[in-house]
Amino acid sequence: MTPGKFTTALAVLSAATLVLTGCSSDDENPDEVGQQNQVEILLATDARADQRAAGGATAMAMELGFDQVQTASESEIATVKENALDRADTELTMSPQSCAGPIAELDWSPMLASSETITRVDFGTENFQGAGSVEVAGITEETGGDPDAAAQVATHQQAVEQITTNCHDLTMMLADESEPDWAELEYTFTAQAVETDTGSGLLWQRYPSDDPDGQSTTALTIMTEHKGYAIMVAFIGSEEIADDEFTEISEAILASATAQLD
Repeated sequence: MTPGKFTTALAVLSAATLVLTGCSSDDENPDEVGQQNQVEILLATDARADQRAAGGATAMAMELGFDQVQTASESEIATVKENALDRADTELTMSPQSCAGPIAELDWSPMLASSETITRVDFGTENFQGAGSVEVAGITEETGGDPDAAAQVATHQQAVEQITTNCHDLTMMLADESEPDWAELEYTFTAQAVETDTGSGLLWQRYPSDDPDGQSTTALTIMTEHKGYAIMVAFIGSEEIADDEFTEISEAILASATAQLD
């Protein structure tokens, strides 16, 4: 993995969900000791609570086989926030158009919270066509959050609820850079609610409307609030993410994060 290389997962749809890119051959990857060092730094006794929570989540992810990890730097998080502001006025075209607002809200994740305490770690493995991540952000005054942080979490949760009830099967037009003059292609978007013992979230899939078997994207996000922090575990990539196994994996990672806050 090339440090610092991130890419958007959903174009204008959900650029807050990022994945690791630039994975190289076995000989070039950081060794297991380097990966473990990142976890040890996050779990250090003098680390912030958000860092320890992300460290606990990462340790569980590694235990479950996701042996390639990368912690986002403060400058990378700042860049993501700046890019999100640039996208704020982007207009999405879809049917029904009333779903544009809730769908645009998928561009938010705890990394974009108005907070001084944010940690983001991405994780992957060679035999998985995709990547996972954990984000932890303080959303109360006591945990480093600004007054708007808790409201941002609530707005996101309300949008997810609206998507699963009113916007769970729709068509949307997205720009395709490979087409001349940035032509727009029609995609079908489907979504369903996900409920676990530790959090709630969304499982969605997007694929070309004229080719259901074509290039598709599947994503799973589970989020909870605990002890003044918002925590989100996300996976994005191939269709296997829709399997129950990934919901169980996400729940285990999320539970490991919250355990560090107790």
